[in-house]
Amino acid sequence: MLNVEHERENLTSSSRQLGLAEYWVEREIIEDPAHRTTAVPFVWHWKDMQPLLAKASDIVPMEEAYRRALLFSNPALAPKAWMTTTIYGGCSWYNPGESAEVHRHPPSASRFVLHGDGGWTAVEGEKCMMSRGDLILTPNGTWHNHGNDGKEPVIWVDILDLPLAENLNNRWVMEYDYFEAKPGETALQKKTQTISKADDYSVKLYAIGGIKPTFIDHQRGESAGSPMFVYRWADTVKALNTLREFEADPCDGISVEYIDPTTGASVVPTMSFGVHLFEAGFQPDFQRKSSSTVYCVIQGRGRTELDDGKTLEWEENDVFVVPSGTWYRHVNTDPGNDLMLYAVSDEPTLKKLGFLRRYRRLADGAIVAR
Repeated sequence: MLNVEHERENLTSSSRQLGLAEYWVEREIIEDPAHRTTAVPFVWHWKDMQPLLAKASDIVPMEEAYRRALLFSNPALAPKAWMTTTIYGGCSWYNPGESAEVHRHPPSASRFVLHGDGGWTAVEGEKCMMSRGDLILTPNGTWHNHGNDGKEPVIWVDILDLPLAENLNNRWVMEYDYFEAKPGETALQKKTQTISKADDYSVKLYAIGGIKPTFIDHQRGESAGSPMFVYRWADTVKALNTLREFEADPCDGISVEYIDPTTGASVVPTMSFGVHLFEAGFQPDFQRKSSSTVYCVIQGRGRTELDDGKTLEWEENDVFVVPSGTWYRHVNTDPGNDLMLYAVSDEPTLKKLGFLRRYRRLADGAIVAR
């Protein structure tokens, strides 16, 4: 007589020895989202970060730290210091006169400035000076280095798609072997780039909306991202103010996205960058997306209300994350002032893969696709 239990044990043993797993055993783990490693909504408060960064600036030399940064580590993703399963970031501090070595890497990266004038990132020969609210891009494959020519510390938020690059098992690693050569001369390794572009190169070429210069090569380095490396906060505020006369999105308020001026696409293939304006008194609807978003409070204060009744309270310079699949809405709690949120999302990646889903919950509880 066939001993089914014994035969199934043999089947399981034989399968495991061959690197196979039985679907009927693993089905729940495969299909139930509860078994997946996912990020959780979380907020990093500026009042907590700033003293630690200031202390690090006194006791951790740049030569040791290379980039003096505190990383945003989502508690659900430990031991990885990731914000979500696709987004990595930190807060960096550069003292006056400090600089970092030129390098490039597989992830696309960005700097969003919180404090100080005189900071800069040099990207493919362009020295991009920065002030509060400016966005500086270093798309993957671009040589870049950072520094501070000012008289006070410069602090910015770094956001990269490093987890995505790592999960795709990208074999290209961080490169520091940077060489330059003049025509007819032997290439020499250097720690910093020679600045070969005019001041405000990106802004002069690309900052007039709807107009693209056609007499130059827009390819910069080995990047597939935007050839415009700096986006000024003053231009962003001007655009947002112009849009106040239009009806706001019921979930996202008045919002703009930074784009590649040569294609109209997101500034890098994997992430979108933008700013949301929530006017005083605006009450948004709840929404849920299959994409994840990181936010930084550039102006105002408020809270993110979650579907389980929990909230994230935040104010100026705080950074917080809303992972995929989370029902949420942002509420401006200052009755006399606007709220502005800088936002970085992995939405372009989800959209390209056909995984993007967006939903809105109406006041009567009905759920509609967005």
